[in-house]
Amino acid sequence: VLEKEVSTVPGGAGNVVRNLRALGARVSLAGVIGADEGGEILRSDFEQLGLSDADSSGLIAAADRPTTRKTRLMAGQQQIVRLDRESEAPLSDECEAQIITAIRAAASNAQAVILSDYDKGVIRPTLIEAVVAIAREHDLFVAVDPQVTHFQDYRHVGVLTPNHHEAGRFLKRKLVDDAAVRAGGHEIMAQLESQMLLITRGEKGITLFQRSGGADAEPEDFPTMARKVFDVTGAGDTVISVFTLAIAAGASPQDAVRLSNLAAGEVVAQLGAATVTVPELREVIAARTD
Repeated sequence: VLEKEVSTVPGGAGNVVRNLRALGARVSLAGVIGADEGGEILRSDFEQLGLSDADSSGLIAAADRPTTRKTRLMAGQQQIVRLDRESEAPLSDECEAQIITAIRAAASNAQAVILSDYDKGVIRPTLIEAVVAIAREHDLFVAVDPQVTHFQDYRHVGVLTPNHHEAGRFLKRKLVDDAAVRAGGHEIMAQLESQMLLITRGEKGITLFQRSGGADAEPEDFPTMARKVFDVTGAGDTVISVFTLAIAAGASPQDAVRLSNLAAGEVVAQLGAATVTVPELREVIAARTD
């Protein structure tokens, strides 16, 4: 393989940061990198996104694990193979305490918190419990992109945003059609008592569940806004970023889903983990309403 070009882009929770910054949001991040070259590259990437040292104070360098890295070898627009370098070992108590301290320090100036769970050992039940408690103390909206490993630990949050495969694995059955998605969504809402639930369904769009007056409201379906699908990498990060930012800005859940759907429709038409800006969103909205 003849190497012609190399580019680096923050992935995982870093892609959530990219999405939020592209939309003009102020972001404080917390997470773990390795004490290695990859960690320094990530710090530089976040600096280029406009994050100050204070905004990145929750980025903890752990000596016992590498910076998570996924290397995609591309031939033109086709991925040939992906090489992963990572550790899924549980985070040390010391590192977890540092992350919680950073989140507590940032909470007083925040409106929402996003837990982006990639199941790499950083997010544990103790961390979830601490973050939810801090959010409750500061009246912050909590949004969660869950993994099945900790799905049952995300109780009483603002919104959960699993795709239909993740929701089905949590319920131990496949959600194969509209009726199964609706029944499964109600079951998740009852078990975890979240305010809202978004189940992303690929080409079938997004289904919104929300609690109203102590009971579940009728689910609402929002068809996909993708004009073409080129690469779905990072689409879930875009959905949770746009939805959370819209809710923090005072949008209704329905409008927040519509914006998320439009944004996701734009990023899946691009190669790699892409983002969308406010002017681009305005342009898409104008085109849809003409």
